[in-house]
Amino acid sequence: MKLLGVIQEIGFDGKLIVRGTFAPGSRDRIVDNRNKPLGYIRRVFGPVDSPYIMVEPVGRSNLLAAVGKQVYVEEATRYDKGKRRDRRD
Repeated sequence: MKLLGVIQEIGFDGKLIVRGTFAPGSRDRIVDNRNKPLGYIRRVFGPVDSPYIMVEPVGRSNLLAAVGKQVYVEEATRYDKGKRRDRRD
């Protein structure tokens, strides 16, 4: 787990807005300090140094209680083949 940032507010559409310390990958899973899943990254926008991250929440958690809490990125290893061109097995 890597510290992503602090939840700043809740958007009008119910998504969480996080002020991040770095730009994470898309569709990474967001968890709290007890490793409880909060949602998935939907969009990254804003300045490069400290971007804003829009998180789509999952489950029935109290979103108002989440404002001001630190969130973490659960980094998963990706097992895809990556960029391979004209390569024969």
